[in-house]
Amino acid sequence: MLSYMFQYKFTILLALLIALLSLIPGQNMPGSFLFSIPHYDKMIHMGMYAALGFVALLESRKSPPRLAMHMLIIFSIFALSALIEVLQATVVASRAAEWYDLLANFLGLVAGYIAYRLVGRWKIFNFLRS
Repeated sequence: MLSYMFQYKFTILLALLIALLSLIPGQNMPGSFLFSIPHYDKMIHMGMYAALGFVALLESRKSPPRLAMHMLIIFSIFALSALIEVLQATVVASRAAEWYDLLANFLGLVAGYIAYRLVGRWKIFNFLRS
């Protein structure tokens, strides 16, 4: 168990950061003109989960490269995003869960997978190999 935590250290840190940012009450979020851009929050969701999926897949390179392993990682992250959406709806009073957030999270994970397949083998990412 501890070896997996060490292997996926950046993934765990990034997931915790995303969970923290997602569960901060809305009134504590800083205001910005960017929030007036239509669907800006969906773009943020997509970017966060693309980064999380990409990093998780990069860190999985120590394991045998199997499609089933990659799909398990993507599904696990998507399940985490669904749990965060449920927590937003039930625990955080000033936040709301949205189906479009889940869709943006899924599309971000797909984008992260595509990015991994295209550039994941570049040597610049070797620091993520545990």
